[in-house]
Amino acid sequence: MFIRIFISISFLLVLTACQNPPSAPKSNTNQKQSEEKLKSKEKSKPEMQAWQSDEEAVAFLRKYGKANQENTIRIETKFGEIVIRLYINTPVHRANMVYLIKEHQYFNGTWFHRVSKGHVIQAGNNDEYTLQQLRDKIGKYELPVEASGENYHKYGSVAMARSYHDNPEKRSDPFEFYINLGQVYSSAQLDAMEEEYDIKLNPKQRSIYSSIGGSPHLDHEHTVIGEVIKGMEVVEAISKVQTDKGEWPLENIPIKVFM
Repeated sequence: MFIRIFISISFLLVLTACQNPPSAPKSNTNQKQSEEKLKSKEKSKPEMQAWQSDEEAVAFLRKYGKANQENTIRIETKFGEIVIRLYINTPVHRANMVYLIKEHQYFNGTWFHRVSKGHVIQAGNNDEYTLQQLRDKIGKYELPVEASGENYHKYGSVAMARSYHDNPEKRSDPFEFYINLGQVYSSAQLDAMEEEYDIKLNPKQRSIYSSIGGSPHLDHEHTVIGEVIKGMEVVEAISKVQTDKGEWPLENIPIKVFM
């Protein structure tokens, strides 16, 4: 079970009167200027509150994304660094990642907690109590599907995890992402996959999966939000670690994520 703790710190400003106070006009002017500066700083900060609905979260993220245009993130691991470029055609998902990293440092201390050999490595979770508390602080929400017919699960792509239970809209979990490995398929193998998964691959998909490789059966099931532009050798190394039967690495793989 994953939990998180929110530590709230408040400051008490103690005003002490002296026998010979400065003139009233000067004191009032300084006080007003200080109050205006404080109000200005408060207005510039995003609202740190637990969202009560998907719609509330998405509205905030659309606004936040316009003011925060970053689209490159770095993941530090004991195996090395992974650099990811976030796609601009998934604006809500991009803003969500930027928000979690910049405002909450959410991913720091989470792990690559799932390793499916030759398939995906998944991050954004751990088994610590404090993580669920942090999630509670941020709020309970899911993200709408974006660019489903444009972004594919090619080798090195980055996508969001999601629940398969009671989720017909295939909305994304905002906290967990995975990096694709997959394989290169022959034309015959792609034909067989179409029949097995009852899907139809377009010419672009067939070209990608017969050359670059990836996981074609995940297309239209998860939102792909970016791709690895540096460090796929690190991804490959992580994909080879020993796991238990539930694909949980036997040794924790903590991460730090920066813009």
